[in-house]
Amino acid sequence: MRYLMLALAACVLTTTTFAADAQTLRLSTQGNPPHPWLDAAETLKSEVETATNGRVKIEIFGGATLGRDATALDEMRLGTIDLLIGGTQEATPFFPEFQLFSISYLFPNIDIFRKAMAPDSEVVSYFNRVYEQSENGLKLLALTGGGIRNLSNNQHEVANLEDLSGLKMRVPGSRLDAVMWETSGAQPVSLPFTELYTALQTGVANAFESSISAYVGNKLYEVAPYHSMTQHQFLVSHITISSIAWNRLSNDDKEIFRAAAAKAAVVGIDKGIEYDSSLLQPLIDSGKVTVTEVDKTPFIEVVRPLHDEVAKEIGATEVLNAIRALK
Repeated sequence: MRYLMLALAACVLTTTTFAADAQTLRLSTQGNPPHPWLDAAETLKSEVETATNGRVKIEIFGGATLGRDATALDEMRLGTIDLLIGGTQEATPFFPEFQLFSISYLFPNIDIFRKAMAPDSEVVSYFNRVYEQSENGLKLLALTGGGIRNLSNNQHEVANLEDLSGLKMRVPGSRLDAVMWETSGAQPVSLPFTELYTALQTGVANAFESSISAYVGNKLYEVAPYHSMTQHQFLVSHITISSIAWNRLSNDDKEIFRAAAAKAAVVGIDKGIEYDSSLLQPLIDSGKVTVTEVDKTPFIEVVRPLHDEVAKEIGATEVLNAIRALK
């Protein structure tokens, strides 16, 4: 009898411990398929659930169903949302240093971009410190990509700087995004991305920047059929976890999340490149989108003087120099 009781107690203890460790984390993203953020999220989910034998699960909520990024990041500080994959532009109210990635033509090519996003790069180390020194209750798991951002509008083809004049350009909340486009001749209008489709319909805005996957996935071509290949910005995205969720994880599970996020980050970059090369052609063939090639030299020349100025203003000269040093 005594041995039976001991066996039952051990069983209860094991079950209780497993139940305490088992959890489902909620991941928010604004991406609509096809989008690299969703592919990165699926990779993170698969890697974590496989490595933990399903003990830790991730439920993905796409299309901003849990709210736009600023709302989701607020919820993460309360612990009601656990993970987020999104663009750094939308996170600048929490981490102003992310404004560095609003600089146009910051990364000269995809190879430099990959090196900057690598887990052991000085760029990622810098932003790890930014997160750790903040009081936002958030932890950075990885930086990733999402494609190259281009300019789209519903007025006319844009092939040069002069064509930007007078366009009401949607920008996120970052003031430096506004400065970038104002310097180029546009009229910045600050709006959440989730309100962009309606803003283009009503004339509140008539131009915006986005990756090709966001342009297609959100059907923005329906209200902005002119797409200019400015290729002015590699979209930098972040994979962030709530400190509340992070602190619930064991040390082993934290290592699992780090490894999974590193793989998800590579997928985010790769899928961005893939979608950039494939998603526009069907729309071009059907006559729904007019694509314009752009002489990027004047665009580069007008924003280049802002690079050092912006970095100095937000205290990010160190990381700007780290990017420039990459070969």
